[in-house]
Amino acid sequence: MKRLLQLLALAVLILLAVLLYHTLTLPQADSRVAELPDLPQAMDEDAMVGRLAAALRFPTLPDQPDAFVGFHDFLRDSFPLTHQTLSLKAFGHSLLYHWDSKNDCPPQLLLAHQDVVPVSSPEKWQKPPFAGVVDDDFVWGRGALDDKGSLMAILEATEALLQSGQAPACDVYLAFGHDEEIGGREGAVKMAAWLEQQNLRFALILDEGGMMLPGSTLGMDRPVALMGIAEKGYMTVELQAEAEPGHSSRPPERTAIGDLAAAIHHLQTHPRPASLSLPTRKMLEQVAPHQSFAKRLVFANLWLFEPLIIRQLEGKPETNALLRTTMAPTLLEAGVKENVLPATANATLNFRLAPGETRDSLRAYLQNELPDNISVTSKGAFLSDPSAVTDIPSASFDRLAALARALPEQPVVAPYLLIAGTDARHYQHLSDQVFRFMPVSLGQDDLARFHGHNERLPRKQYPHMVRFYAGLMLGQ
Repeated sequence: MKRLLQLLALAVLILLAVLLYHTLTLPQADSRVAELPDLPQAMDEDAMVGRLAAALRFPTLPDQPDAFVGFHDFLRDSFPLTHQTLSLKAFGHSLLYHWDSKNDCPPQLLLAHQDVVPVSSPEKWQKPPFAGVVDDDFVWGRGALDDKGSLMAILEATEALLQSGQAPACDVYLAFGHDEEIGGREGAVKMAAWLEQQNLRFALILDEGGMMLPGSTLGMDRPVALMGIAEKGYMTVELQAEAEPGHSSRPPERTAIGDLAAAIHHLQTHPRPASLSLPTRKMLEQVAPHQSFAKRLVFANLWLFEPLIIRQLEGKPETNALLRTTMAPTLLEAGVKENVLPATANATLNFRLAPGETRDSLRAYLQNELPDNISVTSKGAFLSDPSAVTDIPSASFDRLAALARALPEQPVVAPYLLIAGTDARHYQHLSDQVFRFMPVSLGQDDLARFHGHNERLPRKQYPHMVRFYAGLMLGQ
């Protein structure tokens, strides 16, 4: 017995030594900071904010082609040097600009999209969604965050560099899709195919995605800049239950609506398994040096503490989505009259696929989990597997991180799995360095403004967004 206790004590000491070694040998946090370029005096900040507000007044919805025509006229008038200097190729309403640097080095590609999602309840907005209202603190309007803020800041940066006589370090392409919100098939897909035909490979591709959030999101005092290095896949399915129609006064034991409700409940109570994907592991490793010693010990030894981390992250919707494929019932349809049993009941479920999941594996899961009386059909043309994961550390990531640290918030920069979708997935075959980040600082409550009510961009941050993109083009 004594010998056994000695062996146990030795094992504990060895374990503690391993844990401490991993904790104490964590790489030091990168603290390199780039210098953001100053804007020319002619680029008045109030005027820049005014142009953004004007851009938000164009309701560039997929079913509003005239809004895109007017928006394009507005861009030409607002950024004359850009349209005189850069070449422009149109793909329907999508716009692809090329700035020739005259230098022989790999180009970079900056992405944004012109289209916005509809507004379901305009009366619930504090400011009219398409009025482009500017007050002392914010620029209000649909698209301010998703994604005309980025689009306009990129063009402001281009115009500012041209006004000051500066040129990019390497060629720059700007791709502004017009149908990102419905899959990008007519915009990003066609622009990416054309770029591939030109045999172009990009040193860096940057799209919307991550942003700066309060450090409390990851247990830190300083803000964190989440730099997307991958994004989840997308798949929508329709479940259908069938039953005999009849009079509601003599309902059978099972009905189409009841069977459908049971199927949805089963999927919600039997979610896909949780795990720390590579992007999430890298995120935790990157923020580990900024944690208290206890948390640093945990993050530095994920091989042991992964179950603990998963239990913690599962507790909030925004972090649970980092761990697994998620499901959201979004549409229900059944019945024709209050006293008639429906013959069919349908539900639309939207899945966001985590790395390691595929559309085929998800279909197999649904077929296995659901009873035979529930049919499963893929819905819509917008389907995608999870994106490739950008390999970091890399020179491109370091460059973006140094620019992000130069912003007034001075954030900690961490890689990140984007739980939504972007046009970037259509370009991933053109570069092994694809990132998703918008240089804007938001609060946790602002996340609901994406596709929700009261979308707005902090007014004072907008000029810093412009300087970030200018610094990226200049290679700083």
